[in-house]
Amino acid sequence: MKHGKFSITLAACLALLLSGGTAWAAKGGIPGKPDKPDPGDDDPPVTTDEGVYGWVDEEFWFWRWGHMDGPHDASYALDISRDGTTAVGVTDVVTFWRAWRSDIGWAIATDDGVPPLYNELQVQEDIGVVAPSQPSEAHGASDMIDGFDLQTGCTGYDKVALNLDWCGSTTVGALNIGEVSYGTQWLLPVLDQVDDGDYATVPDFGGGISEMVAKDVTADGLIMVGYGNTKRGLMGFYADMTDPLLPVVRQLTITDVVDGQTLRSSSAEAISWDGTTIVGYGSTKKANRAFVSTVLDATTDPITLESIILPMIAGGQYAEAYAMTTTPEGVVHIAGRSDSPKGPQACIWFKDTSTEDEEWLVKGLGGLATGAPNSIATGIAYRPDSTVGDLMVVGYSESILYDSEAFVWAGNPVLEDDEIGYFYDLEYILTKTGVGEASSMGSRWILNEATGVSAGGGRIVGWGTNPEGGIEAWVVTGYPYDELVFTHE
Repeated sequence: MKHGKFSITLAACLALLLSGGTAWAAKGGIPGKPDKPDPGDDDPPVTTDEGVYGWVDEEFWFWRWGHMDGPHDASYALDISRDGTTAVGVTDVVTFWRAWRSDIGWAIATDDGVPPLYNELQVQEDIGVVAPSQPSEAHGASDMIDGFDLQTGCTGYDKVALNLDWCGSTTVGALNIGEVSYGTQWLLPVLDQVDDGDYATVPDFGGGISEMVAKDVTADGLIMVGYGNTKRGLMGFYADMTDPLLPVVRQLTITDVVDGQTLRSSSAEAISWDGTTIVGYGSTKKANRAFVSTVLDATTDPITLESIILPMIAGGQYAEAYAMTTTPEGVVHIAGRSDSPKGPQACIWFKDTSTEDEEWLVKGLGGLATGAPNSIATGIAYRPDSTVGDLMVVGYSESILYDSEAFVWAGNPVLEDDEIGYFYDLEYILTKTGVGEASSMGSRWILNEATGVSAGGGRIVGWGTNPEGGIEAWVVTGYPYDELVFTHE
């Protein structure tokens, strides 16, 4: 299964999505400690084992996420912000895609407290239409900063009352204006139409297919990364959005610091909370290779990077990185997929701290099906002192029953399994813990893909096939930090 990109320039996108053959990579997050920092602080955002950003005793629930207002055919949640406050994605409205964001705390609070959420609650906010029939997509969101409260979240937001305060959060993705694709950062909420100043765009590089997509953004919203097409092919970018009227965009040239190999193309898929680390993949003459880059100087052109081309699983032919998380001490963990003799499988990369040079290691996670794994990791979270391991990975995998099912893996960054952790499909977890029944999920849902996870692992987003046979976004809240308790064996 090839991990493709959702692109508003691809006419065959819907058919691929419904077949389970295409999905979107999602980042993990960067957890930290005690209090939520001010925007200028150097410490990473806070997460705790009790919930995202200090939310205590959040219920373990499955929520169906509905659609945007108006006629629609399908909705997809493509990612979640590090602080777990904002879900983003796309809805198929009549004949084109429209980007949306959703304030998760508000959406849950406007219900009666019991899932599922229904469409009339208008939980998805349309943010992406520039002109009629101009498609858009949302791939990531920065943290909420202004007016954020640890217990109540962003108290100024009320979609029904059209009080659309994002609390300083911004959303990134792509939109089309005429025949041109732009990497986009939505700065302010929009109502009936987008006005000047509500969004900032980065035009494509020119040459080849017109396609420019922002995939991720830092916690403060000042740096976004993604990819665009050049005459030579796909090229990653790093965009300083400090002045949204004059974005400073730099292409990314990935040259391995050890052997000097330069990737022919690049795609930046995720960036650390503070903008110092970028992960993604690029191509060689033979296949794609995953990379991790440290930003040494963002003011030079090209940007000065210290890059490492990451290893593949032994016997594999290619590898791609899609997500990352950074510990409070600055330790980076990466998730994606690597080819292997058994087929492509979800994997994690981490440094071998037992050696002086701390080389990068790769660990295959397997898959839900026996034999050929055929799985992809789309998000990763760091959960220190969890009884099931310090890392949590989400993604999707071929299973015995379906081409694609959402999974959750928990474990440690070690090559040899240490007899803790687990690898289950998410539907199985919800069923066996009783959460699916309590949440009125029912047995007819197919959770096709998990596409993102919050920094501490407490919230997961994705999409699936609902009981009515349509494609619908979903979110899981209050995901257990420690052992899963199966009460419905």
